Amino acid sequence: MTCRRLVAAALALILAAPAAAQDLIGHGGPVGALDVSGARVLSGSFDTRAILWDATTGGAEHVLRFHDGNVTAVAHLPGGMVATGGQDGRVALWETGGLRPVFATPHGSAPVAALSVAPNGGTLAAGFWDGTVMVLALDAFANQRWQAHGDRVMGLAHLADGRLASVGSDLRLAVWGPDHALAARTDLPDLPNGLAVTEGRIAVVFAEGALRLFSAEGDLLPERFLTDRPLVAVAADAGLVAAAAVDGTVWLLEAAKLDIRFSVEPGQGPVWALALGDGALFTGGGDSTIRRFSLADGARQGAGDAPRIEAFDDGSRGAEVWRSCAVCHSLDPDDRGRAGPTLHGIFGRRIGTAEGYDYSDALRELDIVWTPETVAELFQHGPEAYTPGSRMPEQRLPDPEDRAALVEFLGRVAH
Repeated sequence: MTCRRLVAAALALILAAPAAAQDLIGHGGPVGALDVSGARVLSGSFDTRAILWDATTGGAEHVLRFHDGNVTAVAHLPGGMVATGGQDGRVALWETGGLRPVFATPHGSAPVAALSVAPNGGTLAAGFWDGTVMVLALDAFANQRWQAHGDRVMGLAHLADGRLASVGSDLRLAVWGPDHALAARTDLPDLPNGLAVTEGRIAVVFAEGALRLFSAEGDLLPERFLTDRPLVAVAADAGLVAAAAVDGTVWLLEAAKLDIRFSVEPGQGPVWALALGDGALFTGGGDSTIRRFSLADGARQGAGDAPRIEAFDDGSRGAEVWRSCAVCHSLDPDDRGRAGPTLHGIFGRRIGTAEGYDYSDALRELDIVWTPETVAELFQHGPEAYTPGSRMPEQRLPDPEDRAALVEFLGRVAH
């Protein structure tokens, strides 16, 4: 047996799951990107890998390793090919079973935020953290890139007519026509965290906990406030919209009026990625497991109980505030499996220096030492303003008593 076949056989033994268990288990870190095409699920993770799954059996068909850092975006392409985007700013195109990409863009200074395939299958759009958007021709691999937003692209997706919708942390929604001409632009009321398209409508999730629909011309349609926590993921398909909050709650809504069909708590910590397809809702998040739920009633379709991330609780007000932090951070000095670094020993530590966590270059360059005062300032102003370049979801504590309670709690238990 050749070395390549031995590797493939070993991966199949490690990653395959029995047909009865439809959880997709194999990533070594939080899942931050999902896309579904038929019964094939494509996922990207903080573990630097993308995995192509057979959702029917729960087995991994193909493991893709190429990017330096997180795999931040994934997409199915025509002809069974797939695309991945990474923290390294690269977009890679893969044939089924390939050990290396058939094409990849050079390293970039800004991570890839989102990918979207044009309805005609001829081009792939990529949005970046520097506010640019690139359109890549899938035949000759020629690309064009332009400054779409004044700051980070937070999401993009194609409309059925081929136009491209994008949202940015400059608080704008834009629709781009042929030759990247601006067809529509709308100012947004809060920070957007993602975008999806269904039946000609643009669904956007916001850090304030709202889901809003917009027309292709940028007009505001129905909106619904789902939570007081940041919404951090969105997916849409066939008249349905799914949204996920940073605490792990997921809603499935009818796209026409945003009526809620159901909500679920997968129990995997924060849900960073959603996908609708193959008759199910897929979630990926903090515990590295991809779960699926019935579109009819939200019933879990996988086997076993979802592990829950527990927060330390001593009954204080600070512990209550801490629960929101616990979905991404731990107080255990050896816990490096969550979306964010452990906060054990945070006071006196320079930003971007906790071991075992892959920080962005922008964060490493900040001159901040964590103290009770700087932690309070972070939640007073929000990560976008206080720690630009952070992957931390946008959230604030407007009540000064909550900020004081949190830093007092960390001072007692995080050492």
